[in-house]
Amino acid sequence: MQLLIKNGSVYAPQCLGSKDLLCAGGKIIAIEDTINESALVGEYQVIDAKGANVVPGFVDTHQHFIGGGGEGGYATRTPELKLTDQTLNGVTTALGLLGTDDLSRHVESLFAKTMGFRDEGISTYMITGSYFLPSPTITGSVMRDIAFIDPVVGVKLAVSDHRGPYITHQGLAELVAQVRNAALVSGKAGIITVHSGAGKKGLTQLLDVLDETDYQAERFVPTHINREDVWEQAVELAKRGATIDGTAVSQEMLDSGRKAMSCAEATKLSIELGIKDNFTFSSDAGGSLPKWNEDRTHIVGMGVGTPSSLLEEIRRGVNQFALSLSDMLVPITKNAAKQLGLSAFKGELAVGYDADILLLSDDELALTHTVAKGQVMVCDGEAVVKGTFE
Repeated sequence: MQLLIKNGSVYAPQCLGSKDLLCAGGKIIAIEDTINESALVGEYQVIDAKGANVVPGFVDTHQHFIGGGGEGGYATRTPELKLTDQTLNGVTTALGLLGTDDLSRHVESLFAKTMGFRDEGISTYMITGSYFLPSPTITGSVMRDIAFIDPVVGVKLAVSDHRGPYITHQGLAELVAQVRNAALVSGKAGIITVHSGAGKKGLTQLLDVLDETDYQAERFVPTHINREDVWEQAVELAKRGATIDGTAVSQEMLDSGRKAMSCAEATKLSIELGIKDNFTFSSDAGGSLPKWNEDRTHIVGMGVGTPSSLLEEIRRGVNQFALSLSDMLVPITKNAAKQLGLSAFKGELAVGYDADILLLSDDELALTHTVAKGQVMVCDGEAVVKGTFE
């Protein structure tokens, strides 16, 4: 069925003004000042977007599809994400990964969940590996996982974290070489999502490897970088060509005294520092949010990340930091799609692109509609398509 969205203020993510969008076959097939319904042939559905902002679906590049956590014992393992966790928060494309726990969580299970989300109607990808080296894989090789398994676009690694491995320069360089070669063979992004821990070296090893080798900075995606201890190193990596990824935070987290800046503030800084094209932010949905004691030896509380933090950051950027809606959308649409190697068909509202579309109210930027590949998943704030067991 065709879908016609009329009378909305379109952000593609750049502002296009008032436009009508026509979708068919899961794609955007027309964007015009006015599209006449009487000219349409066959079945169609109309959404009147008057008074709403029409924006690209969010591309969330850091999620724990099958849950995460476990640092505080078996009872602290977080639950799997559901389809409506995504759609009710505007996520139409997501990247799944493992975290600290690769003992009770497995790359094979992550693959199954990735494919399950696809069956339920959204676009999902994954990276192999976990915090550790050698990386846990499906085929026995990072290169083979990336090259031969459809949704796999890279690998995970942790640096400077007491829960992760001690990484040598040689080990890191060898991993970069494997990912680079797999990317060349497969035509995929070939990224290393680097969990940035709070350890003494920060992101020094990444900078050292770039200084000592001929590898490209674009292989690296250091994440959780909106913190005082690693921000300057992350900025240097972005200036060299890496994509740096902040973790969206709630107001509660900011009020708790955590040493993190909001992603709204980080977006503003990325614009001022000239690295806006190399900055994204993501939700860490499904991941644990441990609260540590002062010397970080014991967990004293536990929270869970949620995709709702993405919209919270957008509102914060517009309302508190005087950024435009377009400014706040770019990191989680166009830039995020580029990071995953999907910029030919994701992250923008343009003819030929996937029909991943959100409607946000003009006043409060509240989500009213989510469209994933042309299918209406959320209508008037209610999920009309649910996951298999919801």
